[in-house]
Amino acid sequence: MSKGFKHAGKDLFNTITEKFHIDENTAVIIIASFIGIIGGIGAVGFRTLIEVLQTFTIGDHVNILQTVTELPWYKRLLLPVAGGFIVGPLVYYFGRETKGHGVPEVMEAVALRGGKIRPRVMFLKTFVSAVTIATGGSVGREGPIVQIGSSVGSAFGQWLGVSQDKLKILVACGAAAGIAATFNAPIAGVMFSVEIILGNYAIATLVPLIMSSVMATIIGRWYFGDIPAFEIPHYGLTSGWEIFPYILLGIMTGVLAVVFVRLLYGLENLADKIPLGWVKTPLILFLVGLILLQFPQVYGVGYDTITQLLKGETVWYLLLMMLPIKMIATSLTLAAGGSGGVFAPSLFLGAVFGGLFGSVMQFLFPELVVSYGAYAVVGMSAMVAGTTHAPITAFLIIFELTGDYKLILPIMICSILATFIASLLKKDSIYTMKLTRRGVDLAKSAEVSIMQTTTVKDVMDTNVIPLNENTGFDDILEKVIHANELCYYVIDDNGKFQGSFNVHDVKEILNEQTLAGLVVAKDLVPISVNPSIGIDVNLAQCLKKFSLYDAEEIAVVDSESSGRFIGRIGRKEIMNLYNREILRQGTSGLKFIQSRLADKPTSQKYVNLPDGFETKLIRVGRLMHMKTMQELDLRRNYGVTVVAINRRSENGEREVIIPDHAAGLRVGDNLVVMGRVEDLKRLKDEFDSTS
Repeated sequence: MSKGFKHAGKDLFNTITEKFHIDENTAVIIIASFIGIIGGIGAVGFRTLIEVLQTFTIGDHVNILQTVTELPWYKRLLLPVAGGFIVGPLVYYFGRETKGHGVPEVMEAVALRGGKIRPRVMFLKTFVSAVTIATGGSVGREGPIVQIGSSVGSAFGQWLGVSQDKLKILVACGAAAGIAATFNAPIAGVMFSVEIILGNYAIATLVPLIMSSVMATIIGRWYFGDIPAFEIPHYGLTSGWEIFPYILLGIMTGVLAVVFVRLLYGLENLADKIPLGWVKTPLILFLVGLILLQFPQVYGVGYDTITQLLKGETVWYLLLMMLPIKMIATSLTLAAGGSGGVFAPSLFLGAVFGGLFGSVMQFLFPELVVSYGAYAVVGMSAMVAGTTHAPITAFLIIFELTGDYKLILPIMICSILATFIASLLKKDSIYTMKLTRRGVDLAKSAEVSIMQTTTVKDVMDTNVIPLNENTGFDDILEKVIHANELCYYVIDDNGKFQGSFNVHDVKEILNEQTLAGLVVAKDLVPISVNPSIGIDVNLAQCLKKFSLYDAEEIAVVDSESSGRFIGRIGRKEIMNLYNREILRQGTSGLKFIQSRLADKPTSQKYVNLPDGFETKLIRVGRLMHMKTMQELDLRRNYGVTVVAINRRSENGEREVIIPDHAAGLRVGDNLVVMGRVEDLKRLKDEFDSTS
């Protein structure tokens, strides 16, 4: 993409907003509407591509299960292998982030890269996912649609040059559009982005998501029709007593969800140890072909099979066999390097397990349980909730998929129970587990995002006049007297940074009166220590340099190679930015403040900052009681920064207070402090909450 094209989008955006006096929030809502339209078209295009490829590979895209069942045995066996030979090298050489189910990559982009996704992802993900599904890969189309829609939102936002916060919202709008269009589920599309992609329930976030989801749904309904994804009989509770089997179903499904997640990533771990590059993709997919020989039900997305289950048209012993087979087929497809989602497989497994559970209940309590199909519906919601840890999205999407309100109570109860049990057994969801394996902890995303996506140029001070290296001592002394700065920066005649000195260096020369007249600026620069940092370096790397040189200020240069001085950056400015962003994000509804400042035992949560830095929760005891921040002066005395004060208000709720020098502390307050590990330990040892 040329620089001219990039600037054209930003110039267009600025021109329109200025000409029509549109504020930034309104502009984002308008952009979100366009992204919804484009995302809806993308979802339609992706599904159409799958249908075209299915027509080419198996001969039909309507009666898929029947068609696959009637295929010759050798075609069922070799079809996934053929797909592996296409998908394997494309993913391996052109876009590793298109491998797998797609949603974790979007979550990582929002948390760590400010919403930036490579534009090529939308095109490559579309093709490799369509090929994987059409050639028999046992995966879903929803994950790829989310990644495709998010890529559209990211590309459009980057082209228009919107701020980083707004770019994240536009990425989520793309995800919402994809879900809404493919499922005909506008509410679920919004909640998916809120619960899974952003974790942010702020009104300023919800409005663009709603607009994007609505516009995408209009596109989807125009093309696919306004009908639920699954047409099923109208089920309901036979009596109030039937809620107890549903409660048991929710608990058991939560356990099953953890089993599925562990199997999925266990097989991925094994596959990662095979040193064959992309060649292992067709080799592993050969195993999927073997499964298709006996179980054509696991081919592709599997909606035909799900529909049969929801109508109660499958015998119990086939359900019993399909449960482990589907888990293995999906896990093998993704472990091989195939591209596809885990949402549809979760629906499949939930329907199978719910149907199996319902069959048992029907046998034991024939007067209470009329049809196992109702349990298949509820099982879908519970399984999605258990794997994603997103219960609201789960029961909303099942409600919109089936269009049946009568089962909403057992659906809600089972979804919440499955989420609770699954999160109790395993902290990570099926999405966050993939990121955890890479060393990315989204529980720390607020802190990580600030430090890794903010660069030096966003914080630096350019209002600095450097000294020429030949400046005489009298002129230096005059500047020191009037400037009252901590550091003074020296450059050569070409503007190249030569080093810096501080006030104490000048004082030492003043004591040597005979030398003062001979000294120039260059003589005050230390020979060995002259740290500088590039303008595009992120703050996490910048803090590493501060720690290495134990400096309060560092010179900023345009690049490490040219070394041309353009400003300075201070540790204090970085900490102030960090404090403001953490508190601002907390008031916007992100989970950081709630999870770390709740009134509960001090289980420590660590910030993914440079080596040697942490955040800790310090509970105020009697030694700090009634003292002000100025009196304690924790920055000077302990080298740590107070990020926030959390206090219980008169109505009993916790509130966040922005720390200032006059802020007095009370017993029971919580201080969130940031600093070096050894400094934090020293502070905690001296002001232990028990004292």
